[in-house]
Amino acid sequence: MRRNGKDYTKIPKSVESSLDQKIAAGLAPITNATFMHTAPHHDDIMLGYLPYINHLVRTPLNRHYFAYMTSGFNAVTNYYVLNLLENLLKFLEKPAFRQLLEEGYFRGRSSNRDWDVYHYLDGVASHSRTIKDEANARRLLRILIYLYEEESIEHLKDRIKELVDYFRTQYPGKKDLAHIQMVKGMIREWEADLLWAHLGFNSKSVKHLRLGFYKGDMFTEDPEFARDVRPIRRLMEQIEPDVVTLAFDPEGSGPDTHYKVMQAIAEALKEYLKKKGRKAPQIWGYRNVWYRFHPSEANVFVPVSLNSMAVMESMFMYSFGSQRDASFPSYELDGPFSRLAQKIQADQFQTVKTCLGDTYFNENEHPRLRACHGLCFIKKMTVPEFLEQTTALKKKMEANQK
Repeated sequence: MRRNGKDYTKIPKSVESSLDQKIAAGLAPITNATFMHTAPHHDDIMLGYLPYINHLVRTPLNRHYFAYMTSGFNAVTNYYVLNLLENLLKFLEKPAFRQLLEEGYFRGRSSNRDWDVYHYLDGVASHSRTIKDEANARRLLRILIYLYEEESIEHLKDRIKELVDYFRTQYPGKKDLAHIQMVKGMIREWEADLLWAHLGFNSKSVKHLRLGFYKGDMFTEDPEFARDVRPIRRLMEQIEPDVVTLAFDPEGSGPDTHYKVMQAIAEALKEYLKKKGRKAPQIWGYRNVWYRFHPSEANVFVPVSLNSMAVMESMFMYSFGSQRDASFPSYELDGPFSRLAQKIQADQFQTVKTCLGDTYFNENEHPRLRACHGLCFIKKMTVPEFLEQTTALKKKMEANQK
């Protein structure tokens, strides 16, 4: 009170007004905007703010692109790939599967990749494990044909058996060979394709950048301009986004990759805006299971209903087969990350509810607030505000390393 000169009786009203404005910002509709949603790993976006996306995609006037910066192969276990390979061997014996190969289903048009996705989601809709298993086999075979440039079924069987032997004999955590990393990374990309197909987006909207600094080492390299920054800038030039989202995690708060991707995006933004006439996008920082915003740090609170929580759980469990049992689980919850994200959103809601009171939500005129049982926190920034923070973090890191 001495510092800000405010009467203590007015401070609670000031806090209440501030929280109310942040909730109003989370309810405000957004139209005619182009979004470039970015993520270090393939489940980061959905764990951070999927309930917000569920509302943003309801108007076709918004355009959405989902850009994944790394291939995320570290999160795929040998055991999981082994199961997929054994599943593929089973389907290779079926005449219908061989016919697909002969008809060129696995060659040519990129739209065929989307057909794999639609086939899997047909299996989800009909609760058919057989259809889902066949779709997984189709995509894995497509991956192997691409990597090995081989279409003979007999030769592919030999390749698959070599991979089966590899995954049966390697110990967990050992750094994989480059082509094994590629197989695991493309499995993660398949999962992201499945995720956004739930909302009607195909491969034209989902971008996999596979930045080169991510190599599976204990400590990742720093991003390089030509290798890591330039691909992000090129994508910005293609999309011309009004909004760029990113994992806004400082170094040491979670996976090292999050911080380094954030720095690469910051450099790409600087390069993108050097050309005159380009409109600076708004920056949305999000956090998920590794680090959280204090309510005072975020300026947008998005209400989350039980329906949104159920959608997140369903989409996660159906899309991220490799993550149903996480390779790197959280100390907070022994279970899938979708449930931890839900727990965090519920905790954030209880914190704000403590400040505003039960009546604010239970008797609110807005139905989304009466249905609210969780909150997503977002920090919206201008480009200068974002660059100021990333520069300060970078200087702090460099000082600590000296």
